[in-house]
Amino acid sequence: MRTFLLTMLATGVMALNACTTKVTEAPAEKREGGQVLDSQLQGRLWINSYEAQPNKTPTYRPEGYTWATPPQRFSMPIEGGDGFRLDADGKGVYIAPGIGAGPTTHPVTWQRDDPNRPIFRLHVTDNSRPDLRLEIVSVTPDLLTARYLP
Repeated sequence: MRTFLLTMLATGVMALNACTTKVTEAPAEKREGGQVLDSQLQGRLWINSYEAQPNKTPTYRPEGYTWATPPQRFSMPIEGGDGFRLDADGKGVYIAPGIGAGPTTHPVTWQRDDPNRPIFRLHVTDNSRPDLRLEIVSVTPDLLTARYLP
């Protein structure tokens, strides 16, 4: 009898769990306009972590990020990766893969390219590179996905 009751109880619990719906949270930039996006994005140096597989949106981690378990890396250049920092005052830096000594840092000014979407235009102020367009796909305190647009 005890086994029968425990079996019925377990079956009931499993049935209830199957009936519940999982509520997924909207990405941060969609929840509260650009304010959450800006607060998590600005003032932090984001470095390409090369976690994304080929043909996927690149992933960035904040400078100094500590890995619990280092990930598998994809397409990481020998000369170092890229990254960026966008400061609240419209200035920042772009880190470009370098030759020889490694990545090179370039000052930038930035502005939103589209007020309704998280797309930014970066102007490299030392004119060493053409202007860039950067689309932020998602951002959390420790992971950013972004791609450079043509």
